[in-house]
Amino acid sequence: MSNETDATMKLKIDVISDSICPFCYIGKRKLDRAIDIAKEKGLKLEFDVQFHPFLLDPTLTEDNPVNKRSRYAEKFGKERSVTLEKMMIERGKQSGINFSYGGDVRQTTKSHRLIALAYEKGGQDMQKNIIERLFNGYFEREQDIGDIDFLSTQASDVGLFPTSDDAKIWLESDEKKEEVQTAIQRAQMMGVSGVPFFILNNKYAISGAEESELFVEVFERFCGKQNTRSNRIPSDLVCT
Repeated sequence: MSNETDATMKLKIDVISDSICPFCYIGKRKLDRAIDIAKEKGLKLEFDVQFHPFLLDPTLTEDNPVNKRSRYAEKFGKERSVTLEKMMIERGKQSGINFSYGGDVRQTTKSHRLIALAYEKGGQDMQKNIIERLFNGYFEREQDIGDIDFLSTQASDVGLFPTSDDAKIWLESDEKKEEVQTAIQRAQMMGVSGVPFFILNNKYAISGAEESELFVEVFERFCGKQNTRSNRIPSDLVCT
């Protein structure tokens, strides 16, 4: 008979994220790698990862896309935006991401609605699949994150809808819009001001796209392999 230390522990990881945050893309890759490392180490953890919405720029509209570089220059200043772009390209390469900063940007509510629906219908696997596609399309292929044609194609490709036309009909409705807005407000009430933000079993919080090794360290704490040092691990690797 297995003793208590041999039992598999469930580890719920809630990730607060936005579809236009480059650090969220990197953070997802770091978390994915950390989970792989944990499995390689034989940590007895059953992971359940769920992504939740955040709006980095609520002043953007859903209907009117704007040039991505122009928006960054407006927000950060032209010189700093150029510096940030170069920095993110280098950071992305370390995680196998080829950031490309052409294309347009707009509000991300529609993408968050799909992400929420994916978890509801297909759990973490379907949600992970569509998030990866949305990140890849927006950050590496310069796709418009709010474009219904782009979104509906991703939704149907992962099996969220039978066809892209079905996905378009759903996206043109208000389904899950209120749920997404409520989740964003909840994150704000928790004090989240930058993303990505990771919450592990409602016990530990990791703010930012930290290295995979840090996630693994926290995983080991849950398995009783390390002493607890802090419940909150700060980082500046966030989008605000």
